Amino acid sequence: MKSMTGFAESSVNTKVGKIRVEIRSENHRFLEIKVSVPELLFQMETAIENSLKNSIQRGKLRLRLSLQTSLKEKQRLSEKVLRENHSFLKKINSSLGIKTEIGIEHLLMVENYFESQVGPEISKETETKIREVVKKNLEKFQKSREAEGQKLEKAILKRMETIKKTVEDIKKKRKEFVKKSEKKTKEKIERIFSSSQKNDPVISQEAAALVTEKSEIDEEIVRLEAHISKFRKTAKKKSPVGKELDFLVQEMNREVGTVSAKCKVAGISHLTIKIRLELEKIREQVQNIE
Repeated sequence: MKSMTGFAESSVNTKVGKIRVEIRSENHRFLEIKVSVPELLFQMETAIENSLKNSIQRGKLRLRLSLQTSLKEKQRLSEKVLRENHSFLKKINSSLGIKTEIGIEHLLMVENYFESQVGPEISKETETKIREVVKKNLEKFQKSREAEGQKLEKAILKRMETIKKTVEDIKKKRKEFVKKSEKKTKEKIERIFSSSQKNDPVISQEAAALVTEKSEIDEEIVRLEAHISKFRKTAKKKSPVGKELDFLVQEMNREVGTVSAKCKVAGISHLTIKIRLELEKIREQVQNIE
């Protein structure tokens, strides 16, 4: 089990400067990846994004690759831009009837006449170092998600154990209710029927069954116990289980709701409320699982 929340950072020194990689993620229904790299390393963006897609199934993931470089950005006058500005100013002069000669001082008054020259191209050696630090940081990131996932698993299974015990309590309460109902029904039958019929076991049994039939919850309890067992097994899987666990929680909620609606015994109603509260807490935690 892995959490969708995680964080990791790593760095490496290269010929172009210090490269720092930071990965962080948060909950998301699907997979959403955003990679941010410096312009100098733009050619690596797609490869980095693909490596993340192959490693993560769900979550909103953000990878930021930053560069602290010792290379100074050089700037020089752009002849192309100056020529364009000169042509533009000549056209303005002509349309306004101005005969003033255009000098360099006029051209420099127009913005964007410099062009940038960033250091040399990234070497294969530097690219290899960057790929390695990204891979290393991704491994650290996965471990952080696994550590958080283990905490979630422990907390969730503890709550599921509480639910399992509460279901056992419901079964006990149910047996007590049926036993008391049968006894009360038989007593009423003895008062209603004649002395020749009051001891008829068939009549007494069928009448008692009518009283308890509408509140029968055996099927719901069986399904609920099956869902609990399935949930506990699923939580132990190594593959992504978030969606499956969320579905099982919904199914358990449905069965508990039916039990509550069918059986109006106060003690059982209180126990179903307890289960639903635990399920709500579990669902909140499941939302954070990949």
